[in-house]
Amino acid sequence: MNKKSLVKFKYNEQVGLFHYVIFEKNVVVLSEKEAGKIAYVKENGNLYVTFDVEADNYDLLNVELDESQAYVKRVYDYMIETNNPYFQDGFDSLVALKFTKK
Repeated sequence: MNKKSLVKFKYNEQVGLFHYVIFEKNVVVLSEKEAGKIAYVKENGNLYVTFDVEADNYDLLNVELDESQAYVKRVYDYMIETNNPYFQDGFDSLVALKFTKK
């Protein structure tokens, strides 16, 4: 895992970390489809995010979900190739999140 590739996120009272990559010019992370943050993104289209995991200042970023298995597989494979995987047991239950400035 590349610790420099972490992004901290916040929604409601929840705080967590994602492993991110720059993939096809986008900041992209993978997450379990059934995670609470995914339901939040589907409803709101955004998350509070900081690329400084020690910081408590967050920027509100738009989040696009991509549930296409072909895209998720490409991101999953890229994360493994670049030694930045969090998930290593397959991608069937995953979704990709792409971040853009609000």
